[in-house]
Amino acid sequence: MSTLPRRAFLGLAATTVVAGCNDTRVPDASPVVAADSQPTTSPASTPKAKPVSSRPPAPSELGVVPVLMHHRMATSVSGEYDMTPAFFRAELERLYRENYFPIRTIDLVRRDLSAVPVGKTPVVLTFDDSTPGQFALDAAGRVVPDTAVGIMLAFQARHPDFPAVGSFYLNKSPFGLPASEVGRALKYLNDLGCELGNHTWDHPNLRQLGTAEAESEIGRLAAMISAAVPAASARTIALPLGVHPRDRRILAAGGRGSTAYKNEGVLLVGAGPCPSPYSKSFDPMAIPRIRCSSYQGGQGNLLMDYWLDKLARAPHLKFVAASNNGNVVVPKA
Repeated sequence: MSTLPRRAFLGLAATTVVAGCNDTRVPDASPVVAADSQPTTSPASTPKAKPVSSRPPAPSELGVVPVLMHHRMATSVSGEYDMTPAFFRAELERLYRENYFPIRTIDLVRRDLSAVPVGKTPVVLTFDDSTPGQFALDAAGRVVPDTAVGIMLAFQARHPDFPAVGSFYLNKSPFGLPASEVGRALKYLNDLGCELGNHTWDHPNLRQLGTAEAESEIGRLAAMISAAVPAASARTIALPLGVHPRDRRILAAGGRGSTAYKNEGVLLVGAGPCPSPYSKSFDPMAIPRIRCSSYQGGQGNLLMDYWLDKLARAPHLKFVAASNNGNVVVPKA
């Protein structure tokens, strides 16, 4: 393997950021989906353990990083974005077994992977729509066990080397809470080390809004987070429906006064792993994600399984952390 100063890679990445922030082309209204991820066999009711190579992958910090997209956590599955607690537990088990290590979107965007142990692959767990199944507190102030956060905390208790961190993309009335309880809930998540991200106020199709209205959607949600948790601020946004506003520049910054905002990263809906943050193809304003679901007995989950299976078969494609000495480690050609 060889090492190169990270500064050289960051210079290339900065060029990509500028291009992304100034792109004002109108995108397709529908999100991208993986064309080759259709099931070829009958889906199972829960994810099955996949065989993994016993040979540890060589460090490679130009490999890809999975950014996983979750929506509604519920025992009764009725839509393609739903996931049962059992599926989520199985997902965490697989990620742990295959040497992934959770980080937040903002860590990826800022290229701060210093927490990732040597030999591990970073993975970002994202949660859109702030639905009640993602996070809830009982009357005693304890996290409800079958919520996403409850499941992550229980998993961390069994595996302290797999931290319970994620990035939560909020709308108004997060987690179905009344306004009087929002502050306590968001502070709890922030204190856990989770990221509080922006998913707009009303979850609109931003392409259908004028510039001022789109900025208001983003700015009102950013202001809600700052008011609820003064120590926190939303610095990344997940696009509702995966659709860009007509002027993409307003995603980076906009609004005025109390609703002024800045974003360092933008999450898309589809449809594959993210390039290494040290790669010249990395664009923090267009981060792809992999959908996770247990719809129709696990069919939706094949999008996640498709990519994790591929990376398990070809571990040289993954980002594998080396040392934190300021250099990017890449395999020798």
